[in-house]
Amino acid sequence: MKNWKKAIAICASAAAMASMAACGGGSSDGDSSSSKSDKKTIGFVAVGPEGGFRTANENDLKKAFEDAGFDLVYSPTQNNDQQKQIQAFNKFVNDEVDAIVLSATNDSGWDDCLENAAEAEIPVFTVDRNIDIKSDAAKKAVVSHIGPSNVWAGEQAAEFVNKSFPDGANGFILEGPAGLSVVTDRGTGWDNKAASNIKVLESQSANWSTDEAKTVTAGLLDKYKSDNPQFIFAQNDEMGLGAAQAVDAAGLKGKVKIITIDGTKAALQSLVDGDLSYVIEYNPIFGKETANAVKDYLDGKSVESDIEIESKTFDADSRQGSLGCRYPCVLIRSDNFPNSISPFHIAQERCTA
Repeated sequence: MKNWKKAIAICASAAAMASMAACGGGSSDGDSSSSKSDKKTIGFVAVGPEGGFRTANENDLKKAFEDAGFDLVYSPTQNNDQQKQIQAFNKFVNDEVDAIVLSATNDSGWDDCLENAAEAEIPVFTVDRNIDIKSDAAKKAVVSHIGPSNVWAGEQAAEFVNKSFPDGANGFILEGPAGLSVVTDRGTGWDNKAASNIKVLESQSANWSTDEAKTVTAGLLDKYKSDNPQFIFAQNDEMGLGAAQAVDAAGLKGKVKIITIDGTKAALQSLVDGDLSYVIEYNPIFGKETANAVKDYLDGKSVESDIEIESKTFDADSRQGSLGCRYPCVLIRSDNFPNSISPFHIAQERCTA
């Protein structure tokens, strides 16, 4: 039984504390208070439009909850605006939803919100990006985190570079926005596995952007021309595609290996075309696992605190083989690739050999 005797307190976000700390009465795009059905209502505090991964991920989550018989109220933010996420989270608490799924734009600033959810006995499930929780009271609200491992993804990037350059190499890292666990964890994974003779000349943020990555990479290639850069680790596909454009413009295609994370159709196409060297999947398809975790918890069953979603890696040889038979897929070749995968490496036929 939820405890509604105490009023929901003000939720002060660390990210918004200087201006306002309203987790108590803000509006969201979703309306969770008007449902009159007997379905369990789940509030989804979402990132919203951000690229190929996000579109595939959020569409999969929405479909999975619908298929599981839930009433999912989708509340996306814009431009990674944490304050809007905080307002949406608070509205879900005030509306007495049965559970909240949180895909956070920022690592920190959630303790007060989570404490309110815990007091109201509303379970919270974090997906994709993990969050940094300070207080024990806030930790009580979070039942489980569901998503792929960003540390693993960073490790795969480093191991590919180690293998490609056993005698050592110089290169760059293109990072996402500062302050995100995904950026920190992918960097940690790289540091865990990068060999001592693999030198990162410079790391710069390109904010997940293709255009920004193209500009940043062009500047780095010029700045470190005498150091003979041989690799670029881009922390997402969009930045990797921008890096590839800069590398091509500098006449270095085939001389600089580019490694990316996500596994979007555009990146896999670029892998086939030879613009990218290695694509690490950050599997966006875990809606079913998330919906099942929520259902199990609401049904009184135990749920694992960390549900890691399996991902795969693809190199240039993947055009001769299949890209991950965990999902419906087809054999990937340069002649069939453009029509075989959408939006990630998920097609309409079973694998063939």
